[in-house]
Amino acid sequence: MKLLPHYLNVKNSAKPEIINWRDNHINDSLFYSYRSTDYNRQTYPARMHYHDYYELVIFVEGDIHYICESEIYPVHYGDIILIPPRKLHMSMINGEATCYKRHVFYLYPDAFDSFGCNALTSFLNENQEKYLLTAFDKKDRNELISLLNRLDESLKNRESQLDQSLALAYIIQIFYLFNKEKFRLHKGKQHLPKNVSEIKLYLDQHFQEIDSVAEVAAHFFYSREYVSRLFKQYFNTTVADYIKIRRIAYSQTLIAQGIPLSEVCFQAGFGNLTTFIRAFNSIVGMAPSKYRKILLENQEI
Repeated sequence: MKLLPHYLNVKNSAKPEIINWRDNHINDSLFYSYRSTDYNRQTYPARMHYHDYYELVIFVEGDIHYICESEIYPVHYGDIILIPPRKLHMSMINGEATCYKRHVFYLYPDAFDSFGCNALTSFLNENQEKYLLTAFDKKDRNELISLLNRLDESLKNRESQLDQSLALAYIIQIFYLFNKEKFRLHKGKQHLPKNVSEIKLYLDQHFQEIDSVAEVAAHFFYSREYVSRLFKQYFNTTVADYIKIRRIAYSQTLIAQGIPLSEVCFQAGFGNLTTFIRAFNSIVGMAPSKYRKILLENQEI
């Protein structure tokens, strides 16, 4: 899948050098990274976003929580945050400062096809609406973290085919564990406050036709300032930016269905092609025509 390397190149070129991020491009459909970062409230990159691929975060340490769509998840050692494609999510810091440690996988469902192990991603389809998984047995959590630490260590000095084979062996064991029934849906989720959840639901259902924050505020008999402040408080973004993200995510779905770009533009809620192309480029990192071209190339492989 050619999209994953492109996205990661865009992301890496956009961020400053970050100490203790060890990034590893396993193949065009699988990426692994160990990340340990010291953050405070000013430096924490809290923003609502989505991906075209699956994201798996195995949490190790940090005073943070995750928001996935309309639910809040406190996380603990060994928990697995599983984010399917185009599901909006973010993490937020709880206190004033924290050291956030986690193992991260980005992948497409075909990540193991070339190794003849396509069954290793079957758990992804079974958990489309389950954003947080956990192993309730302490032994299973420790086994997972131990394998991840050995994977990270094996990739530090990946100099030979034997080193690469060892890393792949650890990855296969890790994904074998993900498919076992010992990892279950976490029951500790919380819900957003009712007024926040209702505003978000309205945006999710009407993002194609909403023209302004004032329109949203009028629907709920709130002031425009109140809606803007509330949305910024919980999602660290503006209503306008949230609508744009929703529209672009939807437009990617339409493009994948083969709908012409001129129709995608208006079906997603944009007034003209110029605005659509500019918004698509700012979020996806490429023009919609290039995105469509890569999708078609992937289908031919």
